[in-house]
Amino acid sequence: MKKCLLAVAVAALVAVPAAASTFVAMDEAELMAASSAVVQGRVLDVRSYWTDDRSLIVSEARVLVEDLVAGEAPGIVVVKTFGGRVGDFKVVAHGFPSFVAGERVLLFLGAETEGDVYRVTGYRLGQYRVRETAKGLVAEPTLDEGVRLITRDGVPAPRPRTEGLELLKERIRERGERIGNLHRQVR
Repeated sequence: MKKCLLAVAVAALVAVPAAASTFVAMDEAELMAASSAVVQGRVLDVRSYWTDDRSLIVSEARVLVEDLVAGEAPGIVVVKTFGGRVGDFKVVAHGFPSFVAGERVLLFLGAETEGDVYRVTGYRLGQYRVRETAKGLVAEPTLDEGVRLITRDGVPAPRPRTEGLELLKERIRERGERIGNLHRQVR
């Protein structure tokens, strides 16, 4: 009887699809307001490790900043995220940024840091992969299919789209100047 119940439980778990993560959507203005910098760069390496209490696997990516689009950041930023692989253990966290050595990225970096370690603003909403196409460089959103976006009212929100990298950076720079001017006027 116990073996039968165990078999039914295992079959039920296998039949259940992976649960989707739900995040409140953020537009560019909200991402900018919650960020201390926006950078374009290349991932130098990624290191995954257990937290001190061994309850979570986290990863840190070192990113060489090729273009400081807005704000202030050092020449190499360390970005921390949830998930990764340590030995035989792998944690995949839908909606959380992930990095691969050598890839090019555009990142909105969180205003709150742990020392010199940054977080991506808005989880994967603040992470784009930069790739070459026949039409030039594009910024490609990294949201996977396991992520659902909603507005603050709980209504489904549109997903970010791939667009020309230079166009996106131009809008960010323009918005950054407006935000900077606003902050200077408020003080």
